[in-house]
Amino acid sequence: MSAPSAGKFWVVIPAAGAGSRFGGALPKQYRRLGSCTILERTLSLFTTHPAVRGVALALSPDDPYWPTLAFSDRARVRVVAGGAERSESVLQALRALRDRARSDEYVLVHDAARPCLSQSALARLVESAMAHPVGGLLAVPVADTLKRADAALAVAETVDRSGLWQAQTPQMFRF
Repeated sequence: MSAPSAGKFWVVIPAAGAGSRFGGALPKQYRRLGSCTILERTLSLFTTHPAVRGVALALSPDDPYWPTLAFSDRARVRVVAGGAERSESVLQALRALRDRARSDEYVLVHDAARPCLSQSALARLVESAMAHPVGGLLAVPVADTLKRADAALAVAETVDRSGLWQAQTPQMFRF
């Protein structure tokens, strides 16, 4: 195993889901967004980034769509069998990185169906997460009004939003 490269990190992309909440026969990561699929656009965010050491892509074991894509940077992507749940897919991808990533290196986890991550948001996350001993994540302050319900599902109270954040992807932590 090689020494960790300063400022470099690994990426895990869980993409084994069927996107059932999204609807339709085609999983959402394979829907087209402009000239390519959502998955190709998401992968390109990372395969073109100079600090990415490699990507572990967790796909459904019976995924028929990945082999049909014309994605050009397959050499930087290690495909692994994902699980029924996102957490299982992330675990399988992390296991696939065991022989490549070191415990003191960082791994970024990003959902396949989130192709609109800006390079500036990624740069802010990487800078702040690598300065933290454990890692970090992207988040936005909760803007919606939150209500707590009682047993009869009636509004019991309005929840104070101060200090509440909505977690987003990517998340970045030490391997």
